[in-house]
Amino acid sequence: MTMTAITDTDPAKLYNIDTLEPYFTEGQLQERIQAMAADINKRYAGVDRLVIISILKGSFMFTSDLVRHLDMPCQIEFVRLASYGAGTKSTGEVKPVDLTLPDLNDKNVLIVEDIIDTGLTLHFFMHYLKSLHKIRTLRLAVLLDKKEARSEEIPKFPVDFVGFEVANEFLVGYGLDYAGLYRNLPYVAILPEDQTVPATPTQ
Repeated sequence: MTMTAITDTDPAKLYNIDTLEPYFTEGQLQERIQAMAADINKRYAGVDRLVIISILKGSFMFTSDLVRHLDMPCQIEFVRLASYGAGTKSTGEVKPVDLTLPDLNDKNVLIVEDIIDTGLTLHFFMHYLKSLHKIRTLRLAVLLDKKEARSEEIPKFPVDFVGFEVANEFLVGYGLDYAGLYRNLPYVAILPEDQTVPATPTQ
């Protein structure tokens, strides 16, 4: 068994913002993102170009807000990876949906991700990049770091820019979804367990 799949797609059962538990407000997110951008500007001061790789779908809002505050020339690229499927637990496997990228040899690269939990997705992607390109520098910017959820089976890797450390809760909003919903919320909230619909194991 590799994942849990949602068996009921009734919107009324999947989407109810009135029961969400607030975690970070819009203001808190924007303030922290500006501080992260200031740190990134200092680290990359004087570079001729920074290649930013945004991991979709979850990081689209974070990436959009972050790059508005960066001073250096930015080349923004996107890849799409998936490890959650439609449930609330990682499947334990990374599904590369779209890894189309330009030549990254001798480039300064910053990966932008919404959240780290097990570390599986980022470990996979960094290994993939290093196997194909001789990158000048490779760093990570992550909005939410769920350290409690790290897998001991995945080698540790440094996270260069972190927004917030968060508890091992299932979070939605600001790009984070449950069954494709909640991404548009301008804040981050905890999705209560009783708000997820019953799920059945799949092979």
